[in-house]
Amino acid sequence: MALYVAYFRFKPGTNALQGLAAFERRKTFVHPPQATVLGEYWVNAPEGDPQVVVVWEAEDEGPADYYDAAWGDIFDIRTSLATRPVSEIPEELPASLRERL
Repeated sequence: MALYVAYFRFKPGTNALQGLAAFERRKTFVHPPQATVLGEYWVNAPEGDPQVVVVWEAEDEGPADYYDAAWGDIFDIRTSLATRPVSEIPEELPASLRERL
């Protein structure tokens, strides 16, 4: 399964009351069934930084479309593929790369 991270930034011009309304709206929101959500964080971040970060696993990028449809009225959402760090260097790396590590 692929790992995805979505960064939700309030659209320019969003005021504090609209932000609070989004927070209240979240109480009834249900994540898409295709997504195995690993984390959802509402961040007290400066303007322009992500205010919400959602991390999930899924077979494809379909849940990202669901998030855009559900929250695109108030957030600009950017979704990226992600990976987990590996604990050791894979054997298939060329020797020249292994020497640099």
